This record gives sequence, structure tokens and C-alpha cells, in this order.
Amino acid sequence: MSTEVAFFTQTRAELNTVAGIRFRSISALWLRHWFAFIRFWKYAVAFMFIEPVVMMIGVGVGIGRLVPTVPGTDIPYPEFVAPGIIVGSAMFVPMVECSMGVYNRMEAQLYDTQLTTPLSIFEVLIADISFGVTRALISMVSITTIALAFGWINEWTVVFVIIPVLLVSVLFGGVGFLFSSTAPHVAFVTLVFTVVGTPMFMFGGIFYPFSVLPSWAQAISKFIPLAPAVNLSRAFATNNITGELVWDFLFLVGMIAVVLPLAYVLLRRKLIS
Repeated sequence: MSTEVAFFTQTRAELNTVAGIRFRSISALWLRHWFAFIRFWKYAVAFMFIEPVVMMIGVGVGIGRLVPTVPGTDIPYPEFVAPGIIVGSAMFVPMVECSMGVYNRMEAQLYDTQLTTPLSIFEVLIADISFGVTRALISMVSITTIALAFGWINEWTVVFVIIPVLLVSVLFGGVGFLFSSTAPHVAFVTLVFTVVGTPMFMFGGIFYPFSVLPSWAQAISKFIPLAPAVNLSRAFATNNITGELVWDFLFLVGMIAVVLPLAYVLLRRKLIS
């Protein structure tokens, strides 16, 4: 009997481990972040809910009255901008979590304590990004609910907006790690917002189509990582799905495949040094 128990115990442990990554360790660290989060959730509401919702209503209702439809299309402006703000928020929320949040945990030597346990550096990376994704999904639900209430999103295909939200939150969670893992001081971490976040938000196709830009700017826009996510979100939200979206999906997956290994290497070097 003891041999059978040992066999089933080992089998269950193997099922919970893929390529040496233990999901139990990741979930435990995720829970640690969740319990820490609910202690100050009232302060996070402004960034996760109020700010993007106010922006969406202000732009959708205010500018929507000045620009009823997007030039060259028959899409009402609020319906054009709402899907973009959803993925824009999904970019900022995990980027904050994995830049400022990670930097503060490094300064508090929290990772030093965690790595004295069986946790690996890669498991720490995945757990932190997973929690950033969780916060992005919470923000997505609140913004999408408001957009649905105003009738700015197709209620039948809106569920698929979760695809670009997941991709962009994983990608920019990794980008946040690139800054927090190389920051010599906290002022450097804030560059992720001024150098990456704000330009992406303003020039990622959220507020206007790329067709209004000069030809050289249209060429550059194809390499803006947020733009494919905006395209996917807008296509699902307006039920205008085409084969070209496959390339947007593959572009995001390719960017993740580059950013996450680089984030791991930099985090490992930072923690070991």
C-alpha cells in the first residue's frame, strides 16, 4: 500500500510540474500578492477603474459629439475608441505591477527571502506577471461593463476581447520587468511610463486610425507592439473579424517569446548580483 501511495503522490507531483515549473509554487506566490493587494485595493481602484472609465466616457461622449464617425468609415467614434482603451489599460496595469511593484519588492529584499525557499527565479517571474495579468483582467471587466452599458461594444463577440487583453498584459508585464531588473534607482523605473507606456497609448491606434498618418508614420506604426492588440480588440468588439488578424496575433506571440526570456535573464542577473 505504501508503494501505491508513493506512486500516486509522485504522479500527482509530476502532473503539477511542467518543465520543472511547479504550479503550486506559482499559485502560492500569486496568493501572497492577492492578499497584499486586498489590503490596499481602495487605493488601486483609481488607477484600475476610475481613470480608464473616466477617460473612455470623456473621449467617447465628448469627442464623440465632435466626431460622430471615424473618417473613412461608418464606425461611431465611441465604438472605435472603447476597445482601444480596454487594451490600453491592460498594458498599463501589469506594467505598473511588474515595474514599480517589483522594484519595491526588490528594495524590501522580499525576493531574497522568497528564494531561500524552493521557489525558482523563473517561478517568481511567472507568478508576478500572472498577478499583473489578473489585475488587468479585473480592469478589463470594469471598463467593458461601462462600454456595454453605453452600447459601444458588440455584446456577442466581446468575450473574445480577452485574447488581446491576455497577450498585451503578459507582454507589457515582461516589459515592466525589463525596467525593474535594470533600474539603478526608482527614477529609472518611471521611464517605463514616459518612454514606453505613454507613447504606446497615444500612437498605438487607440484614438485614431493609422490611415490619417503620413505614409512613413504608417510604416513605423506596424512595429508598435500595442497596435496589433488594438486591432484585435477592435475587431472582436465590432464583430469585424478578418484573416489579417492572424498576423496581429502572431506578432504579439513573437514579442512575448522575445521579451519573457530577456526579462528572466535580467531578473536572474539582478537577484544573483
